[in-house]
Amino acid sequence: MARLGGAGDAADRLAELALGCDGALAPARAGLAAALADDDPGRLLQAADACQAVGADLLAAEAATAAAVAWRRAHAPRRASAMAHRAAAALARCEGARTPLLTTAQATEPLTAREQEIALFAAAGHTSKDIAEVLALSVRTVDNHLQRAYAKLGVTTRRELARTLRPVPPVPPVPPGASVRHACRPS
Repeated sequence: MARLGGAGDAADRLAELALGCDGALAPARAGLAAALADDDPGRLLQAADACQAVGADLLAAEAATAAAVAWRRAHAPRRASAMAHRAAAALARCEGARTPLLTTAQATEPLTAREQEIALFAAAGHTSKDIAEVLALSVRTVDNHLQRAYAKLGVTTRRELARTLRPVPPVPPVPPGASVRHACRPS
């Protein structure tokens, strides 16, 4: 009921039930219901943390999604984007699950091809000057693309960018004589 829009009606009862339960799942679910009822992005973030801590990835995704929506309403797009990406990461562990609460989130704006290219270079540790030289752009253009990527991804530093993008390690070379039919190429 709480996850279908009736959090205000269910929060108190879930909190009461959680007191009589062993383990951390019931309190995490009760915390999610209370946070949904309050529609407070900070409490929703705490609920996402609690759900993730007990391995309830779907509940964590729902809490992060609700937090993203609340941050968006509060005109905090960077925080909203960060929560949306966190929700997507949790949801990726849920084998295609879809719930009504997840559909309330507005899609985050995707990176353009150029923003992604520059962000991946930056996440790998390259300076703006190095990126500019490789791509034949000005440093200012590189920095502008990075700032747009930061805003879309909800990050503020290159370290956060690297954690968010998690660059894929290079594909190991195929040994001589081995079949390359199934080998992957980095794009």
